[in-house]
Amino acid sequence: MKKLKFVVASMLVMNNYLFSNVIDKKVEQNNTIFSKNKMSEAIKNTLATKYTPLLIDKKVLTDYYAENSFKPYWVDKNGIKNIAIQLFEKIKTDPVLKPNVKELFKFDEVLTMLNSLNQTTETDETNLLKIEFMITELYDKYSYFLLNGTIDWKGFQDKLKEVNAAEDMNAQWDRYDVVNNPKKLLKKAIDANDLGLALKELDPVYNDIPTYVEAINELEKIKKSGDFVKVPAIKGLKVGDNNPEVVPLLRKRLMQSNDLSKNCDVKKNSSCEQIFDEDLSAAVASFQKTHGLFPDGVIGLATIRFLNLTAREKISQIRVNIERMRWLPRNFGSEYILINIPDYRLKMVENNEQKLNMPVVVGEKKHPTPIFSEKMSYIVLNPAWNIPTSITKKELLPKILKDKNYLASKGINTYQSSPNTGVNKMSPNEVLDALILEDENTLNSLRFSQNPGDENPLGKIKFMLPNKHAVYLHDTPAKNLFNNVRRAYSHGCIRLSKPQELLETIAKNDKGIDLTKVTQILNEGSEKEKSVGLSRKIPVHIIYLTSWIDDGKVQYREDIYNYDSIQRKLMF
Repeated sequence: MKKLKFVVASMLVMNNYLFSNVIDKKVEQNNTIFSKNKMSEAIKNTLATKYTPLLIDKKVLTDYYAENSFKPYWVDKNGIKNIAIQLFEKIKTDPVLKPNVKELFKFDEVLTMLNSLNQTTETDETNLLKIEFMITELYDKYSYFLLNGTIDWKGFQDKLKEVNAAEDMNAQWDRYDVVNNPKKLLKKAIDANDLGLALKELDPVYNDIPTYVEAINELEKIKKSGDFVKVPAIKGLKVGDNNPEVVPLLRKRLMQSNDLSKNCDVKKNSSCEQIFDEDLSAAVASFQKTHGLFPDGVIGLATIRFLNLTAREKISQIRVNIERMRWLPRNFGSEYILINIPDYRLKMVENNEQKLNMPVVVGEKKHPTPIFSEKMSYIVLNPAWNIPTSITKKELLPKILKDKNYLASKGINTYQSSPNTGVNKMSPNEVLDALILEDENTLNSLRFSQNPGDENPLGKIKFMLPNKHAVYLHDTPAKNLFNNVRRAYSHGCIRLSKPQELLETIAKNDKGIDLTKVTQILNEGSEKEKSVGLSRKIPVHIIYLTSWIDDGKVQYREDIYNYDSIQRKLMF
């Protein structure tokens, strides 16, 4: 006979809520309780007859133990295992759940139940099993949030439909269905005595969580101390300017965010705090980099707007983006292309090494680029542009009415589909006549295609990832747009600033692309399309993050499609 001491040695503090040292029981019990057959039999019998779960369905709980041959996960002959303490700590420090963790995990009820175990006359074996089961319930509930997030997905889809109807838009967001099985992952983690093995596959932000926790904690401190210093709206503040009203406030604000590491030496120059010097300009540039602005070190209205976000707003932005990441694939692939719409950038990654980083143009708010993942399978050289019906009706036809030579000048061909005569080419005059006569039957049967050439908005290269949204990546003759900070101008497709570099990067690992031949075709300016298949398909992930971790720093971007505000209201 041995004395066994079962202790929950961790402390969970949630909004001044203490859950610690709840169990400290010394019991007289034979070690054979923990023998394989005895413990498995006890778990099976208790689940079959005696135990009522608090957080999950009884069948789900039973399935967990069936996965482990009805052996315990969290306790052994020495008491509560360290892996259980790891779970408590993860729940306690979760940066998103923290404000609501007490309610989400019903800790009042959990505490009541565990306290009652100290008073009960039931056998210690029964108490021990209840502790075991409760920890499994906590794991399952936490796993659900890691897999699905706390944003109401159905509610979000309903809201998108509402917005689309009200504003004549076509906003679309595809969710990636995670196939990870928390039960199998738990067994894997228990066998290795490392909860991280499960969490890495359940949680898409596992590796960045400590950085998010630190960032939110710092923002909470700023909020409690009175929030960020407000900077008055002023435009064009630059090096050498003397402004006793704004510059001192700007210095304090940038020191709060650690962009400015030290103030000027007032002992050498008593008025230096009101002068916009080189150090302050460098601090402004540092702030601008983490907010997606041109890092010119000059104060403008966009910089002021980001400076005056409150700590609460930044915390909320971080949290909604963490939850949004739950809808992404857990594995992007060894080689992939990532396009973050609010960042207006494309990155190509191979074996965790960034191979390419370029500015892109995305869909304007009226024509938002869809959020989805698909695989690039082929490339089109010298592409023709089959003009979408929506663009034809809203933009092309009005231009034809104003300029009868518009179709010819832009190299646009018109085709009419008929069940009797098939597809026939129409002259520009025939199209104009149909417009003047308002011949809806004829107009609805027309299809327009722009020839390859300098006037073609697709440029010289189109990268195809066949998808239900009809979205692709392409070159563009409008290179001047890439000089702008805000680059939401397209009808939904992604315009590339460096399509040739993307082609060359893909070609390095693709035997199906003869780069010399491809370059020759492009340089000759051929009037005919040429498709080139890829020997291996490349995942393309089009995402929407207004906050994320880059090089250890939290990044913030403008919510260009208003998704943050919609999803924030649908959390929890």
